[in-house]
Amino acid sequence: MAFGSGTAVKRIDPFQELMGIQDRMNQLFRSTYSGFGDDNLTSGAWSPVVDIYETPEAIEMTFELPGVNQKDIHINIENNLLSVSGERKLEHEDMREGYHRVERNYGGFVRSFTVPSTIDPNGINAVFENGLLRLTLTKRPETKPRAIEVKTR
Repeated sequence: MAFGSGTAVKRIDPFQELMGIQDRMNQLFRSTYSGFGDDNLTSGAWSPVVDIYETPEAIEMTFELPGVNQKDIHINIENNLLSVSGERKLEHEDMREGYHRVERNYGGFVRSFTVPSTIDPNGINAVFENGLLRLTLTKRPETKPRAIEVKTR
């Protein structure tokens, strides 16, 4: 067979194929082990997104929880494991006629994070407003940076 007769040469990129395999393995791992509640693993029907920001005084966490009622949010800390759980309930449980599509996720959620030992478990504050849950995890006073004055003799 001569070249140029309409036969295409396919170039194989082994690294691209390995990346595809890795992506499929990651998806399998997430779907299989998504309920063990440590280091951002999630369980439940959906998982709220969170932003985490650190200052010298505290760790700030902001969770997006639109459609969740404040009374349905639970926050626990035990052995340096912070868990935020709750439930977003379906507005119309009867799924009346006329629904064309339901794309929003409903049901329970759990987000768990291992927090550093520098956090004071008694210094955690939570504020829920406009669908955002803001947690402030205050650091222990002895772990906060402090300036030391240099004196002369």
